[in-house]
Amino acid sequence: MVVHRLDRLTRNLSDFQQIIAEFNAHNVALVSVTQQLDMSHHVGRLATNILTSFAEFEREMVGQRVKEKRAATLQNGRWQGTSCPLGYRIKNDCLLVDANESAIVKELFSRYASQESVTALIRDLDERGIRNKEWKTRTGKLRGGQPFNRNAIYVLLKNRVYLGEVFFGGSWQRGAHEPIIVGALWAQVQGLLENRSRRGDTRADTDNDTIFMLKGRVFGADSRAMSPWLSSAYKGRKYAYYIPQREIAEGAGVSGLPRLQAANLNNQVWSYLRRCLADPAWLLEYLPTELTAHADFDASLVVGRLMKLEGIADLLFPVNQKALVLRLIDKVTIHPDRLVIELNLDELMELILELLVDQPDLATTYRQLYSSARSHGR
Repeated sequence: MVVHRLDRLTRNLSDFQQIIAEFNAHNVALVSVTQQLDMSHHVGRLATNILTSFAEFEREMVGQRVKEKRAATLQNGRWQGTSCPLGYRIKNDCLLVDANESAIVKELFSRYASQESVTALIRDLDERGIRNKEWKTRTGKLRGGQPFNRNAIYVLLKNRVYLGEVFFGGSWQRGAHEPIIVGALWAQVQGLLENRSRRGDTRADTDNDTIFMLKGRVFGADSRAMSPWLSSAYKGRKYAYYIPQREIAEGAGVSGLPRLQAANLNNQVWSYLRRCLADPAWLLEYLPTELTAHADFDASLVVGRLMKLEGIADLLFPVNQKALVLRLIDKVTIHPDRLVIELNLDELMELILELLVDQPDLATTYRQLYSSARSHGR
């Protein structure tokens, strides 16, 4: 392993020791082009540890100085960066209130305080052509200027910069810029945000993979994934759905796609899979012709084995049903009036081969024919 300097490899002594241990385990030598170090001698190993310790110290000192400079800059009323929140503009490194934009910020806070729905806010802003903050990078490229979505609204409503505060030293502190939102309105909005969040987390629990077993495989007709979602608690119970991502960001109804109860979708997909196994002859049409047209291919045997699997489907535990679904279902596409289910042909072939475990020679022949066809893109 050749490096220009040791600190180009790492500036953490603990990491360096682990890397050296890994190198030694594989008989790999470390060479620094600009430093004469003999790692095979105890003096050389001491020197490398000292150099790495100094590199770690230097990194920490640089980080600390950057933090101190940022804190001092904000305390002096100077704003860092080329972007700033909607409602302000930057002049001479200071935040100044922008009259037009600040009116939009005040309107959003006031309308949310009056308990107007976020969906209605987003639609109104879009109809009026109001966009989020547009700014230029240091290289002159335009950023921002996008339509508001739910996330942008909530980020704006929680931004304490509008109270005249800035974040440094690990906490929000009074800044030098003029606030846009008064304390009473801010407190009212934060109270509403807190109360609504207490109704229950609506995002799906990532550990709850039984209800949302099709997570990552359900897509809308717009090619965007459908997101798992739990309703707010009603009489102590939550309801699981797959919801189009556009509706999460922009409001209900904007995608034109239905929200589906997870349990119903699971049942539909499971029923479809069982129908496929109950009458599997048509599935063979999707297998490569090199396989199905071969003299050794016994279609009746394959069909019979798949039908037997369907015959014991009711005896499978839920975890086994889920495993079979995830194995054979590749994608579920939701349209306004229908859903399209696509099978994973590679896994279907693997399942067929497993069902022929009592005929290993035949299974080997089928595997070779299938692999050959797939390698040629057929």
